Amino acid sequence: MQKLFKTIYFLPVILLCACHNKEVKRSQSVSNIEESQPFFPVTDFLLGQLNEIDSMPVTPLKIIIDNGKRDSIWLKKNDIRPFAKPFLNPLIDSISLHQFFAEESFMDQTINAVTLSYDPIKKLPDSIKLTHWDLYIDPQKGTVQRVYIVKEDTVNGATLTTQLTWKANKWCSIRTIEQQSKIPPRIKEEILKWEFDD
Repeated sequence: MQKLFKTIYFLPVILLCACHNKEVKRSQSVSNIEESQPFFPVTDFLLGQLNEIDSMPVTPLKIIIDNGKRDSIWLKKNDIRPFAKPFLNPLIDSISLHQFFAEESFMDQTINAVTLSYDPIKKLPDSIKLTHWDLYIDPQKGTVQRVYIVKEDTVNGATLTTQLTWKANKWCSIRTIEQQSKIPPRIKEEILKWEFDD
């Protein structure tokens, strides 16, 4: 099932990037953007990763780094899905977000990956906290290596920036940066590992 998923979603992305080197400019009109290539289905990818973890005999390790203090705890495998839940909404696909975001793609020689970056093309409604996301794709294998997603919100007068980094088949982390006026930011990072070979 996972191989079929990779074949369906990853190969077209690589082919589109190879054949279509022209970047989508933020100044394009919405009608022009709608005619460009479809967005990579990030939410489907994350759900696929979660389904794969569900089938593995693993005990995940959670590492917490809160303002420089580090702690760790072993979790149950089914704790991974609730951990990732804040980044499963809104649904990241062409239908949901094409009118708000544009894709730019380039080959990053330094990390040997095709990078797909998504940024807003107009003011986002208050209901969308998502502000940016990146995908890093292995150009030889046509598989996603890493996903990076940023969300921003305002809570009790503080700016809350939440960043998800998902290393395919290995680990994920959520970094929360809470910034209030005239106070140093509070940074908390939670890392979940389920692959310990490297």
